Amino acid sequence: MLVSALRGLPRGTFALAAVRLMIYLGVQAAYFIGIIGTLTYQLQASTFSIAGAVGFFNLFIIIGNAAGGSLLDLRGPRVHTAVTLTVAAATSVMFQFVACTVTNVLTMSAGFGFATGLSFAYLSSYPAYLSDDADVLNRVNALLSVVSNTAVMVGPAVGGLIAAVLPSQRVFVFAGALAVAAAIPAVALLRRAEYARGRRRASDGAGEGVSAQAPGDVASGTFADSARTVFSVPSLALLFWVGVLAYAGYGAFDPLESLYYRDVLQVEISWMGWLSSAAGVGSVIGAALAMRVPRRHVNVRTLMVLIALEGTACVLYVGTPYVVCAMAGQLLLGAAFGAVTPLQNTLVQIHAPLTLLGRVNSVMNAGFNGAGVVPLFAAPVLADLFGVQAVLVGASCLVLFVPIACMVGMRGKIARIVADET
Repeated sequence: MLVSALRGLPRGTFALAAVRLMIYLGVQAAYFIGIIGTLTYQLQASTFSIAGAVGFFNLFIIIGNAAGGSLLDLRGPRVHTAVTLTVAAATSVMFQFVACTVTNVLTMSAGFGFATGLSFAYLSSYPAYLSDDADVLNRVNALLSVVSNTAVMVGPAVGGLIAAVLPSQRVFVFAGALAVAAAIPAVALLRRAEYARGRRRASDGAGEGVSAQAPGDVASGTFADSARTVFSVPSLALLFWVGVLAYAGYGAFDPLESLYYRDVLQVEISWMGWLSSAAGVGSVIGAALAMRVPRRHVNVRTLMVLIALEGTACVLYVGTPYVVCAMAGQLLLGAAFGAVTPLQNTLVQIHAPLTLLGRVNSVMNAGFNGAGVVPLFAAPVLADLFGVQAVLVGASCLVLFVPIACMVGMRGKIARIVADET
């Protein structure tokens, strides 16, 4: 099934997949083990410190994502790639020369978040430089989700192995080495992406696949134009707000998840890697299945159903004190998430102008990550009042019920959007 779906993909696709895999593999190993694991197990940091690290990480992802989107749109893939790989490698190396303290880990969380945000464009924007055909875009995005979720599966496990024999901050050496190695496939990617950028700018300045609903003179658009594009195109606006509300539920997980492992499941630090890897296995399966989704189902209704399934899996994941249930929940959560990401990215790429796509994705991701930051301030307080597990179950229910409420309360609007998309 996967092999047949890979046939006929445009040139540059596999180079893009390789760049994404290398960068994200380092992120997955270093963030969960190198930052959260270091704070929880090595430094015995408080819940507020862990929440602060997650908050800095997400805040600087937003900043890096905005900077990366603008850099890609205005200066092109070559400059964007050079800056992204350099910052990722430099940030990882710098952490090796400072003492392992809570303050330094919080600082590292900010710097690494900025580097991670810069790299998001490889997943969300670069496919549009390779094709403007919706069916091809869906398959390219699904392939990128397969490799991204392979990184989710392998990265924490590698980080866990490194942390088992070395100080956990050494995980960042692995991340930095991968950022340097990513320059090799980036050469082939840039050759194709720069050619497509020049060709499309010369032809119409926006890309042949741009939705007729996209407003304004996009060739000279600013970041504000990107925000106007998001909120003036019904499908993009709906994607934005449903994603924001769902991510608000996920926001409680980051500062409390490691405490759930330690205090409720009562497992060692290595299990942070194993359980995250289980989610990665499910995500690879979900992304592979997404490559076979018929064109008529590439729409916002399918997306909301999948988000609701994510919420159901979250309840299973955190609803019991049993590792076997947590493992099953992670597998199912990963499968739903693996299908959500390519579908969401395809819908954005279909409706957003190429010359604003990096900044449109910055707006979308700023909303998603910003929504994830907000609960960080409430989660530690609520955990003290009601317990870690109770807060995680409540957050899971939010992820489950938000898309269901939207599908019930916005039936007419969703039907019109789906009709336009198909």
